[in-house]
Amino acid sequence: MSEKGFPEKAEKIKLKGSTRFDEILLEVINDVLTQILGETASKLIVEYTIFKSLKKEETSISFGDDAKMFADALQGILGVGCQPIEKSIVEHLCTRLEVKFDEKPGYTFSDYIRELRKRFEKS
Repeated sequence: MSEKGFPEKAEKIKLKGSTRFDEILLEVINDVLTQILGETASKLIVEYTIFKSLKKEETSISFGDDAKMFADALQGILGVGCQPIEKSIVEHLCTRLEVKFDEKPGYTFSDYIRELRKRFEKS
């Protein structure tokens, strides 16, 4: 395990076009999953979602741009149990970005991430 707490295999993957937003999002995802599911399950899920999101010829990923792939992979693992985890990730991300969380009917995890990315990039 690396010092940031990410699985070693996941650490080896460099975020493609990595921005500060991507780094914060990945840290928040790891923190929330570890807090809710524990370190072992968190490591497995982060690794699985990263590698599931990659095509064979790719070696990097940007979680900010691939929020839907992450959400789909998380749902594949946890089913409807992923919804409170996604909400917690969004809430923690809002806290890290110092943005008020406003729950919006019909918004998906990807919608929130897309909106937060735009707001972050404008600041």
